[in-house]
Amino acid sequence: MLRVGLGALLGAAAGVFAAAGWLLFTGGAGLAMTLLTVLGLIGIGAVGGGTAGYLWGKRTPPMLPHYREGHLRLRQMAQQIRANLQQMTGVKGAYPELDEILAKDADLRQKATRLRLQIERQARRGLSWQDHLSVALDALREGTLGSFRRSEWIWRAYRAKLERELNALGRKLDHNHDGHLENTLQRAYRQKARELASFRNLERTLQTLENESAMITTSVENLLMETIRLSAAPRSTAPRADALLEPLREQIKAYEQAIDEIYRVPQQDESETAWLRH
Repeated sequence: MLRVGLGALLGAAAGVFAAAGWLLFTGGAGLAMTLLTVLGLIGIGAVGGGTAGYLWGKRTPPMLPHYREGHLRLRQMAQQIRANLQQMTGVKGAYPELDEILAKDADLRQKATRLRLQIERQARRGLSWQDHLSVALDALREGTLGSFRRSEWIWRAYRAKLERELNALGRKLDHNHDGHLENTLQRAYRQKARELASFRNLERTLQTLENESAMITTSVENLLMETIRLSAAPRSTAPRADALLEPLREQIKAYEQAIDEIYRVPQQDESETAWLRH
């Protein structure tokens, strides 16, 4: 509604400017005609702006194809839930919880899209053909060669490369007897450990985003099944729509908490660095 109101306001403002321009160039055409024209331009601008705001609010944000497919499916389920609730209650309600949960899911999938692309760009820049060959041989030994998607392949290759480089630096440190090289190796090791920890943190963040989106989908699916079951029952025995929507409110709260936790800067201490070395 906010986008609709803002769009209508901006459209009306555009109508005022259009009316002013018309008056400036034509000088008007009688009081009644001038008034009708001015009001018409303002009204057309307000309706056009409100419609644009409504369509903008309903658009699907840019996201990867498999995320978009899941989100559109969620929208279809939400529409069915609205129809079921209307059938149960006999009232066409607004049910803002459904709009909010759809917005949260779109936000999660958009964030996951940006993060996936960021991880893929970072990984691709650091890989050579030897790294791809190494992960292919590992996957062949494990019998999982044909089960990886392209992005997962790149991540696995990049993670394996960082781990190999970190372990190689660790071995050099363990066998180093040159005091002049000690500080250089220590700095290189700490830098590589930070790179690996940062990459793993990106992967954990992506997993959290996808898990939250999956939980939203599960909540909406459960609500859909419940409304389908109850819509066939007598209206007098059906619970209030407010009670049925409570799980969605809880999921919205869980989303806010998850987003807050995701973007806290992790504190990395010496013990974590030591664990990474092994």
